[in-house]
Amino acid sequence: MKYQITYKDALKICEAYKNFNFYATEHMFDKYKVVTFNYFLCEYKNFVRPLENEPQINARDMRGVTFVFNEDGTLYKRFLMLEKFFNVNQVEETQINVLKSKKIKNVTIKEDGSLIAFMQLPNGEIFAKTQAGFTNEQSSNAMQLYNHQKGVKGLVDEALEANLTPLFEYVAYDNRIVLKYSKKELRLIGVRDNKYGEFFSAAYTAGDIMTIEERWGVPYVKSMKFNSLDEIDALMKTSTDMEGVVVEFEDGMLVKWKTNWYWNAHQFRDDINRENNLIKMIINNTIDDFLSTIDEPEYIKQIKDIQTIINDYFIRKNEEIYALCKLYEGNRKDFVISYKGDKNFSLAIKHIFGNKDIKIIISEYLITKTRKLTDARIFLAKRYI
Repeated sequence: MKYQITYKDALKICEAYKNFNFYATEHMFDKYKVVTFNYFLCEYKNFVRPLENEPQINARDMRGVTFVFNEDGTLYKRFLMLEKFFNVNQVEETQINVLKSKKIKNVTIKEDGSLIAFMQLPNGEIFAKTQAGFTNEQSSNAMQLYNHQKGVKGLVDEALEANLTPLFEYVAYDNRIVLKYSKKELRLIGVRDNKYGEFFSAAYTAGDIMTIEERWGVPYVKSMKFNSLDEIDALMKTSTDMEGVVVEFEDGMLVKWKTNWYWNAHQFRDDINRENNLIKMIINNTIDDFLSTIDEPEYIKQIKDIQTIINDYFIRKNEEIYALCKLYEGNRKDFVISYKGDKNFSLAIKHIFGNKDIKIIISEYLITKTRKLTDARIFLAKRYI
């Protein structure tokens, strides 16, 4: 039976990781508490078995799972996004020799945008979110499309009524990664069943909720027909103007498979000897894609070592900033006079007075401090700035 993450389990995972690698963020929408979970600087093993003594629990859904509560504090609903899934040849379970024993269920084109989910409050109000949060530009633009496109609204409302989370790829000319898009658009990926956790791709029919463009006027990810992984591999080596595909197997497993053209357009291979770029990718959680392009053991070890250094740095810096913030007793002037000489003062006040998340503060600080290659190498040698 497929494991279903609960609010209690999600909190337990966060507690085990001191709310760092896995963490919860709480929001208040009107009178309703909304708690969403996410991850930061995690390895494959953390997702597969986050709690050593509880092997039945996994953290794959900690990639955006959201719990919405009623006004009285009881749970209203759990909303699932896509499980954490990996590139081909990136981790143990996605090695091609392992995947060849599985039966392909569906292959869809991977769009080059941002994952968007729509969720609902107990009063019926709809909100959009990315994996990271509710207030970013992508979520705001997705809500505008929901409010102004009847097809999007109809599809989203019907999905939520059936206790399904509708999942879209938001693509736009101003949300470009590599591929170019001519307009802002939501392209349906599929839905997650919030009760049982099953994912239904938009490329095939799942009851009445999954529909075609003729009904809603909403574009969706298109399916491609392949008879084997070798055929997919051949296309990924030769195709252009395409990010890649998502392969879904009969057992429900998803894997990403990107084209050589996309990797080259991203210039990943040029970054292998530039520690400043590696640090930025690790902090921004894009290092997974980079690792899947590398098969040289010495380079893989180098990146893993850098990941360890950054993880240790974040834990230590987080503890220091948090300790300094606890010293603030409500008087801004007294705090400034007493602690302006502290090495973490400028970072702490961003959290105290700007209400900015400490992880984001450290991320921005470290990326800025290691922007130059020389500074990045000094940081990795000294392990502190």
